[in-house]
Order: sequence, then C-alpha cells, then structure tokens
Amino acid sequence: MRLWHPLGTLCWILALTILGAACSTGGDGETPLDRCAGMAPDRPSYAMHVQPLFNANCAFSGCHTLPNPQRGLDLGSYQGLMQGSINGPVVIPGNAQDSRLVKRIEGRETPRMPPNRDPLCQFQIDTIRRWIDQGALNN
Repeated sequence: MRLWHPLGTLCWILALTILGAACSTGGDGETPLDRCAGMAPDRPSYAMHVQPLFNANCAFSGCHTLPNPQRGLDLGSYQGLMQGSINGPVVIPGNAQDSRLVKRIEGRETPRMPPNRDPLCQFQIDTIRRWIDQGALNN
C-alpha cells in the first residue's frame, strides 16, 4: 500500500500556495502593500493620471462632484478643478507647494483630504504635484 505519491504532494503544495495567495489579498486582488507601490510619471497627464486619482478618491457622491460638490469644489472635471472652491483657487499652475489642493492632500492644511479614508499614497501625491508644477495643463 502506497501512502505517498510525488504528484500528490505537488498538488497539495500548489493548492496551499493558491489558497495562501487568495487569503492575503483583498477582493480586488491587491495586497495592502501593493496599494502604494508605484512611481509618479515624469510627465503626468490630467486625463491619464490626475483625473483617475480624483475619481477614485474625491469625485463621488457626497464629496467633490456634481450636483452638490463639497465647498463648491467639483473634482469631476478639469473645469471644475480650475474653477476652485468657495474659498478661491485650489490649484496654482506651476506652484504645487502653495496650491491649496496639495496642502490638503499632504495634511499641511486641515482637514486632510480625503477625510475618513486612507490618505493618498506618496506616488499619487507626487503625480498631482508634478502635474501642477508642469503647468496644470488640460492634457
């Protein structure tokens, strides 16, 4: 009677590896460490890099999107972003350091944005900073 078979052992190892990988990720397949893995592009594009960050973190119902964006700041479009909030401009093209948007996402001005959510990852902040420093173009 044979109790051990090499192919059977390999199947068990493979099954445990897959099970372990499935248990270590969230529903979207992303591990907590992967969330902030990335680098800011050298030349960020508003459409390809910046707007998707706003869509995922800011521009949704109850926050910064139409019909009633918080503080009048609509981050659902380039025009809304550049229009600013009830307090004035949030982006100063060519000057990320002094842009209110950057101050809020970095937590240098309160409340930190986005509130009640994980802060943006450093590469996401760097993407927005580079885009602003390069002129905040609608590209």
